[in-house]
Amino acid sequence: MSGRVVRAAGLASFLIAGLGGCAPEFDQPSVIDKLRVLAVQKDKPFAKPGDDVTLSILFADGSSSAPRGVQVTWAAGCFNPPGDLFQGCVDDAEDTIDQVGEGTEFTFTVPEDVISEKEDQTPGTTPFSLGFVFFTVCAGVIGDAPAGEPFPAACFSSVDGPRLGPNDFVAGFSQIFVYEELTNANPIVTGVELDGRAVTPECIGAACNDSFDPTALVTDCGPDSIPCVESCPGDGSSSCTPISFKPIIDENSAELDDVGTNLGNRMLEEQMWVSYFADSGAVDDPARLLNDAITGWNEDFGTDFFAPAASRVSTLWAVAHDNRGGVEWLRLRVFVKP
Repeated sequence: MSGRVVRAAGLASFLIAGLGGCAPEFDQPSVIDKLRVLAVQKDKPFAKPGDDVTLSILFADGSSSAPRGVQVTWAAGCFNPPGDLFQGCVDDAEDTIDQVGEGTEFTFTVPEDVISEKEDQTPGTTPFSLGFVFFTVCAGVIGDAPAGEPFPAACFSSVDGPRLGPNDFVAGFSQIFVYEELTNANPIVTGVELDGRAVTPECIGAACNDSFDPTALVTDCGPDSIPCVESCPGDGSSSCTPISFKPIIDENSAELDDVGTNLGNRMLEEQMWVSYFADSGAVDDPARLLNDAITGWNEDFGTDFFAPAASRVSTLWAVAHDNRGGVEWLRLRVFVKP
């Protein structure tokens, strides 16, 4: 490849090279102090052969330089790699990666024959196919890395600008499960409660996928603005008065786990949890159980937010997951009063 900016035609050659198993499904620390990918959502967590699947990425830029332009790139097309391991996509990238794109949303098509062509189906289980979609997120522009580096792409502040470091560049993948009949829906998030009362979230789902300005100035708060909280001299420590933070999630989000039920010969629901993040102050528990596969719904899935000492706008995120690839999120901004 030549030139600083990598165009779509060259994405497949670097998006999946050198990934060390990075995956957005893993829980991450709750503090947002750099460029972070919080989740990737598929509009069809379980796809069918021939489906068009749209992926949406939730990222947050906690850098002191934010807001910055953020470039997101995608590469798809790898299904049924040997051993169902992403490394197989890396080894055969030229033949398997055939769909690429840019932006916070990306749509690709599942081939019609992905299940019938999978050779290692386990007898007695529901036939399926597994695919991988790879992404990069750069707080600038993607370009060529110097020759000889193991990862052939790098992130730069601009076309002619300096190279950015790991706090400004994220690479990962999302798994795609394909079944003929089985389905899975994303969790249903409808609102949020702060300090025990319902408030209006800034956004839910794909509406949160913008490069918003985390430093935006707010001088007032209340019913016609954003919620108010009191600052705390303890600056996010447990000495601060806890402020409860809990998304409103429809209990119907918890579906039957067909695959787990078939394997275990007993009725099992989805395992579900909520991950919490904040760009100032702190959250008490960054991950809370939402639904247990055996005991069912857990109503106590909220967390506590401890406010920072400085007056500012604090941003909070709640991301609901299920263990079958479903995810949904919300963002809430609060004004920390002096």
